[in-house]
Amino acid sequence: MSSGVLLIDKPEGMFSFDVIRKLRPFLRGTKVGYLGILDPMARGVLPLLLGKATRLAPFLEEGEKVYEGTIKLGVVTDTQDRDGKVLEEISDLSQYDLSPKRIQEVFREFTGRIRQVPPMFSAKKHRGRPLYVYARKGKEVPRDPKEVEVYRLELKGVELPYIHFYLECSKGTYVRTLAHDIGKRLGPGGHLYALTRLKNGFFRLEDCISLEEAVELGRAGRLWEKVWDLNKALAAVPAVELVGQDLYRISHGQAVFLREGLKEGAVRILDGQGQLVGLGVVSKVGNECMVRPVRVLKV
Repeated sequence: MSSGVLLIDKPEGMFSFDVIRKLRPFLRGTKVGYLGILDPMARGVLPLLLGKATRLAPFLEEGEKVYEGTIKLGVVTDTQDRDGKVLEEISDLSQYDLSPKRIQEVFREFTGRIRQVPPMFSAKKHRGRPLYVYARKGKEVPRDPKEVEVYRLELKGVELPYIHFYLECSKGTYVRTLAHDIGKRLGPGGHLYALTRLKNGFFRLEDCISLEEAVELGRAGRLWEKVWDLNKALAAVPAVELVGQDLYRISHGQAVFLREGLKEGAVRILDGQGQLVGLGVVSKVGNECMVRPVRVLKV
């Protein structure tokens, strides 16, 4: 197997790309990417895409993100998390209503479709350059707000100055910015103090291995034992099996029509042996279903 998904529980204090650097000696000759960057102060689910799996990134990163985290009130930083430079600090929080009832009210304001201004310390680009390049030079540039969706935001506990929360949100949500904006709405300001990603699309924290374990397996020549094949990684996507001329056409980028009742949306395309050929999109055309290939992995 030279393609698949390796699920790592990224430790705190490390950039996402540092995980690849640690494991690259054991994956020589294999293209490696990852889904959903995690800031150094965060830990949790970091899927590494190996080989042909890198071509499926747009599909594998679909789905909700789930987190547990902590906001620290009274301290505002330039990065909107605990690793940043302190810009404002308030030691006396007694002047603000920080009761669980008030916090829950504010949480409701940040549930549903919301708009976020991307933080300056982010990879979002302005005139072809990442925003963090400007931020490191002390410059601030205009950023357009973007719409994201918070499906669920639940208060898990209050130990002032800390607020513990559970979050389910769409991809593209800046949790740092959410923490910053909540702190501002409550009054004293705040930043993201701790964060654990529990779920990233199809992938869950309980399915991950630690980076330490991955390195040990790599040294023993057994790292590939923990790699999910692409069929397993995409198990949540409905499948359709094609053979004969239909398989030939789909493998060469042509759409095929089927009479079976497939639901519209993404679909795994399998050959007669149940092997993954690629991914497609199903749409209704009269009484038939049209399957259009969007990624072909095997011809």
